[in-house]
Amino acid sequence: MRTIGTLIFVLLVTSSAFCAVEFEDVNFGFNNGYKSGKWTPLHVNLRSQNQPITFSGELTVETRHIYTDEPIFRYATPLQLSKTDRKQNTFYIYCPKTTFKLFMQLDQSGEADKQIETSISVPHVTHEITPPTSIASKDYLVLVLAPSGDKLQRIIDRKQLDDEGTQAHVKYLSNSRAMPTRWIGYDAVDLVILREVSLTDKRVLKSQQSALLDWVQRGGTLILSGGSNFQYLKGSFIEHLLPTKLVREETINNIPTALQNQFGLNSEDNSSTTHVISTFKNIHFEPKQGCHTLLGTDEQIYIAKRDFGSGQIICFAFDYNAPPFSELKAGEVFWKWLLKTHGKSQKLYAERYAPFRQHEEKLHKQFLSKMPTQIPIIKLLSIVLPIYLLSFGGFLLYTVQSGKSSQKRNRNYWIGGLIFVLVSVSAIGLTRVVLPKNITTEKFSILSIYPERKNAHLQSYVSLRTAARTHTSIPLTPNTFIRPLIKKTIAEPPQLSYGPTIQLRDISVEPWRPSTYVMESFFPYDISQNEVQLENVWKISGEKANYLGAITLGRNNPESLESQIRTIEKLPPYDGLSEIQTAYAKILQQEGLLQYLLKDVEVQKRKVLIGWTSQLNQMPSALPIISEDKNDNTIAETFVIMYIDEKGKEI
Repeated sequence: MRTIGTLIFVLLVTSSAFCAVEFEDVNFGFNNGYKSGKWTPLHVNLRSQNQPITFSGELTVETRHIYTDEPIFRYATPLQLSKTDRKQNTFYIYCPKTTFKLFMQLDQSGEADKQIETSISVPHVTHEITPPTSIASKDYLVLVLAPSGDKLQRIIDRKQLDDEGTQAHVKYLSNSRAMPTRWIGYDAVDLVILREVSLTDKRVLKSQQSALLDWVQRGGTLILSGGSNFQYLKGSFIEHLLPTKLVREETINNIPTALQNQFGLNSEDNSSTTHVISTFKNIHFEPKQGCHTLLGTDEQIYIAKRDFGSGQIICFAFDYNAPPFSELKAGEVFWKWLLKTHGKSQKLYAERYAPFRQHEEKLHKQFLSKMPTQIPIIKLLSIVLPIYLLSFGGFLLYTVQSGKSSQKRNRNYWIGGLIFVLVSVSAIGLTRVVLPKNITTEKFSILSIYPERKNAHLQSYVSLRTAARTHTSIPLTPNTFIRPLIKKTIAEPPQLSYGPTIQLRDISVEPWRPSTYVMESFFPYDISQNEVQLENVWKISGEKANYLGAITLGRNNPESLESQIRTIEKLPPYDGLSEIQTAYAKILQQEGLLQYLLKDVEVQKRKVLIGWTSQLNQMPSALPIISEDKNDNTIAETFVIMYIDEKGKEI
């Protein structure tokens, strides 16, 4: 019996050596394609082997400086793994504007350790990757969802598109299930192309559909291939958003003359190709309202585009992966033309200036400029110090006039001064302990409203300050993402935690400098059901602008107060704004953050409504910031952007 017991013990100890939770696979970006200063998906696959119990713990990911190993930001999610279990965890990582690496760690929770009566436990499991060089801001990150055999990568990948050396980086998704489920996952992507994939609800999840469409509204470009793809487009979730009606699939005996002339398909270099092609599959389009024909006529449209929020949706009548565009020469000519003229929306095209913009640093300085007069402890000192000087001056004057000896006067001076300093410091310390540690929140937001899908995007620059050093957290809605406004040297960075609730934890708020963050969120918002009062409203149409004064969005006639037509060269104008609004408006104008709006409406002949509101806290997207004592004072200014059509109605 003793031998059997010893054998069992040995087997248990031996088996525990093979118990492990390991990193099976880590995929960053889109086949390592990413851009600095953008959010990028990170897929972490974990595997549990021979675990005696269900593993319970937390998976954390840190972005660290590659040379100093300094932590920049941290992400975390709770994790449970059963025996021989595999699990994929997806993080959305903000890529800093510096060389960085990703450090991953798996920690077992303390509760799980208490359940194990033996010495069996899972040690800290770590994994580290260094991403390759990021894609330049001016380049195109093209994400393609297509079956194997797609020739787009061979035709344009890493080839020069213009004299500035701009390139296209083509990355493929393995299948529709690999599409991001959050709009922020496409943040680094300039162009998404869909070809020969089913776009029904069974194949593409609702969350993936919303993520894709939200991204397009924020400035992305979506291209859908035609030809034999008619069966995939018809009845898809994207059909009602296309610029054209899908009438029928048709077969043409030869390459249309419009395509031959545009891309030189009738030249001698391509004569052999044109003779080989006996048929040309095409989708017969009929234009919808808002359709822009890029190639063809209203009777026969080959390429059409529509504006969708700040982005655009483009559809081809033909299949780009079929001859003649699948041929190297013709394909290069076609895609160079398309990418240079329509490959990026005006919003994303303007982001080539992103490396040179200093708006985040300037906004941080703007928040910092308010600190000396608004920190409660400084206010308290400004009251105590004058009292100290007057009282001690009177005390000194009294001792001098009393005729006492020099020794006694000096003794009274130092004893009285020490007592008064102790009383003053005690009063300040007691005040800081007794009074609540209020956190004052200041926000500057840019709110983009999209009435067509009844949603909105909110980008908020947030500053936190308090009377005394404290720790707090920021509760977030599920579709909200947050990062530091500027990089700070801190030993323990805040942690974005994804659990039963999403929050930014372990935020240290100090009285002497603000803690600043950038939050972005998409949320449902029906402008017809929510009236918003705007101040200093302008209707922008090309370089011309109409001053509307104060209006209420959600009412039928936003042009009733139209007056003061003038030419605008830069956005936003800051005449007539309050002091704080003027400060924010000047930063936006100096850094050219909204200059794309003028070019956008000029090219697309659209109109844009812009204005200011202080009603942000009354909206469902207010994203409250709560301190430990549940005391929060919020100051908010919001710049609103909304497109309108030719009739003055929201689109």
